[in-house]
Amino acid sequence: MMAGNSLLAHDLADNSLLVQNHPLVVGQEFPDVETCRRTLKDTAIALHFDLRIVKSDRSRFIAKCSKEGCPWRVHVAKCPGGPTFSIRTLHSPENCFQRLFISYRASIYGFINACRPLLELDRAHLKGKYLGSVLCAAAIDANDALFPLAFAIVDAESDENWMWFLSELRKLLGMNTENMPRLTILSDRQQGIVEAVETHFPTAFHGFCLRYVSENFRDEFKNTKLLNIFWNAVYALTSAEFESKMAEMVEMLPEVMQWFHRFPPRLWAIAYFEGLRYGHFTLHVTELLYNWALEGHELPIVQLMEHIRHHLTSWFNERRNMGMAWTSILVPSAEKLVLEAIADSRCYQVLRANEVEFEIVSTERTNIVDIQSRQCSCRRWQLYGLPCAHAAAALLSCGHKAQLLAEPCFTVASYCEAYSQIIHPIPDRSLWRGPAEGTDGGGTKVDIIIRPPKTRRPPGRPKKKVLRMENLKRPKRVVQCGRCHLLGHSQKKCTLQLQ
Repeated sequence: MMAGNSLLAHDLADNSLLVQNHPLVVGQEFPDVETCRRTLKDTAIALHFDLRIVKSDRSRFIAKCSKEGCPWRVHVAKCPGGPTFSIRTLHSPENCFQRLFISYRASIYGFINACRPLLELDRAHLKGKYLGSVLCAAAIDANDALFPLAFAIVDAESDENWMWFLSELRKLLGMNTENMPRLTILSDRQQGIVEAVETHFPTAFHGFCLRYVSENFRDEFKNTKLLNIFWNAVYALTSAEFESKMAEMVEMLPEVMQWFHRFPPRLWAIAYFEGLRYGHFTLHVTELLYNWALEGHELPIVQLMEHIRHHLTSWFNERRNMGMAWTSILVPSAEKLVLEAIADSRCYQVLRANEVEFEIVSTERTNIVDIQSRQCSCRRWQLYGLPCAHAAAALLSCGHKAQLLAEPCFTVASYCEAYSQIIHPIPDRSLWRGPAEGTDGGGTKVDIIIRPPKTRRPPGRPKKKVLRMENLKRPKRVVQCGRCHLLGHSQKKCTLQLQ
């Protein structure tokens, strides 16, 4: 794909799509040649390619993409009998694939105002008749469901395309930076994504998807016992707990240290990662993208985008209705965790130091809770955004409702706000306007077609590959009781009586 031929989707109905477009069509007129030059240069800047002027005089203007091998070319000539200039020929998009970027105002609004500041980045490859790749950025709503934010169709996953995709996403979010806290971004951290994040979201915390890290660890060492210790290290909340598990792994297999140099714990371990994952560690968007690619693998590009839009429209409507039916303070997934924390808190002894500080005593250790700053020395409250068992004990002892001290992004109010906007329906294609339709030099209407990527198809009949979900699952985590330290049960089900 040539860098000069990006196409951003245009608004088709009631401002449903967030878009920026710089269309050029055959027959488009300019009042003079200077306006023509300015327009073409602005288009080149907006679409991230270098414009090379081939010919420029009082009667004509010819330019092309400076990238070698790119057929993009435009010829503008003076109209007879007047001062205006018009585009006579335009080798685009007929000869080059156009990158397509789509995001909905409803999604952007929901993310900025109601979702946790967490983004997932991933891709899926189209394997059917129309080749290419789908890039996607997705958030997580209050009830831990995926919240697609923006997606694009490109010819292939590449450093250049990731840079372009995150550039467009940054433009959309940049208008709302005063309302948006520091982001946490999760991906497989391949080089192109890392560079694009550093360029367009330089203040974000960029961490590994734990599924990617764990699969790499599993394939490297092929030791189930070692892998289980690794997961215990991943979920360790404090550096002391992590170091203890790490020492256990190194004692079992010294070669583990070399792996840790390639995958620094600060990029994935809960104890060291500086961003807030809110209990979210793997890329949920991976499964969604594979499903989209599988369901729409025989569809042309525009129809594939429509297929995705239909899914999003249904999700918004269903989840909006579901949220309106809830009567609790927190969404069901968060409410369940807080109720479990309250149940576990009953075995603790609470000592109150002052109005906001509490000492929570158990058989294994003592934790300090500050209900004003919403912090516990175990670090679970501040890392997950929901009161831990120690915090619940402190809050209940002074008559507070634990649900009220959860982060706002887990409330039913935030959930309803995320889906409060509407993804409007799009009219029939015959009623579309904008860059999807143009005119030739004689004034006749012509269609501008978004063509599939120019990729080389491998020989033989394409195979339909089904994504097996067992390949996406991590090993089952071993539960350890915090009271008796035995495996296989939690404190809630522990039979050991508090002394």
